[in-house]
Amino acid sequence: MKKNLHFVLALTLGLATTVSAQDWSVDSRTRVNSTEDATSTEQRVRAAVEFGGEAVSVYAEVNSFTTLGALANQGITNSLRQAYATTNLMDFASLKAGRMALTFGSGRIMGDNDWVQENGNTWDGFLFGINNDFADVHVGYSTADNTEATDMIPFAHDASRMFANISKDMGNMGFNLFYTSTQSEDMLNMDDVSMGLDATYAMDNGAELSLGYYTNDNNGTEMDLTSLGVSYAVNDDLTVHAGYDMYGENGFYMASGSFGDFYGSGMEYSTMTYEGTDMTFGGSYAMGDFMIGATMHTIKSENETIDYSVMDLSLGYSLSDNSGVSVNYATTDRTGEDVTKTWISLNVGF
Repeated sequence: MKKNLHFVLALTLGLATTVSAQDWSVDSRTRVNSTEDATSTEQRVRAAVEFGGEAVSVYAEVNSFTTLGALANQGITNSLRQAYATTNLMDFASLKAGRMALTFGSGRIMGDNDWVQENGNTWDGFLFGINNDFADVHVGYSTADNTEATDMIPFAHDASRMFANISKDMGNMGFNLFYTSTQSEDMLNMDDVSMGLDATYAMDNGAELSLGYYTNDNNGTEMDLTSLGVSYAVNDDLTVHAGYDMYGENGFYMASGSFGDFYGSGMEYSTMTYEGTDMTFGGSYAMGDFMIGATMHTIKSENETIDYSVMDLSLGYSLSDNSGVSVNYATTDRTGEDVTKTWISLNVGF
């Protein structure tokens, strides 16, 4: 598989030399993590370029990150986060091949996990999309073949994943159905099947209702999550939202997923492997090019052994149609002491 991936990347770079550059973007994030005992500062920069047109296009993205003030021998880690080519198949379908960061539905099962400093979740393979008036259909396949253990992957890993996603909008209603199956032939010996259903309904009074149900069966261990939510546009500038997540007996957490729309802080990055609930409420207010937002999470376990809260605050400013800057602050008392994270993000596109 490594040879196949090298061929795709070489083809991507080869195509990039035959067409003119169209879009560039640079994303920078500086994050300060603080506890009562220590403070660390992380820096991440992602630079991306897209070439081509409607028939064939190429996208490449480089990720660089480091911990500021750390030992000199840590240095800066650079990696190729994404590199893929997309082609239009006679207006009937589209084919994307290479290394991709993908998000389907709410992202609870398959999401790019933008919170981490490293590459997040990316997949090496292809994605086939069918163009039709009935529904938006995508079918994909990805594989990983790491024959030797490394510092980042401490064990040999050979796995393949097949997935399919169908989404449909019908007036005020919207549906998204996702299915994935993963098999590995390594020390994990994993046989994993996951399904997710997202549904939304926009009411005439400005409220939007949402429902999500997700299941995962990993070698006989079953996890499930039911998510209920509502958002209400008070006016053109102010929106409020509330949600209630109910985790099954074994909780629900997937490393291949993200945390949903309201998990901006990543404070719940550790595994949610217990039965419990997460109640959220918050809102956002736009003032011209400025936007402020706040969300409060209250997490409780069924056996009452885990009980904590998370608060997210954000302030953003739009520099242009494709550029902006934001400041975020998050705090939690999960570990018994106050843990805070503050980060500044700058995105420039041209």
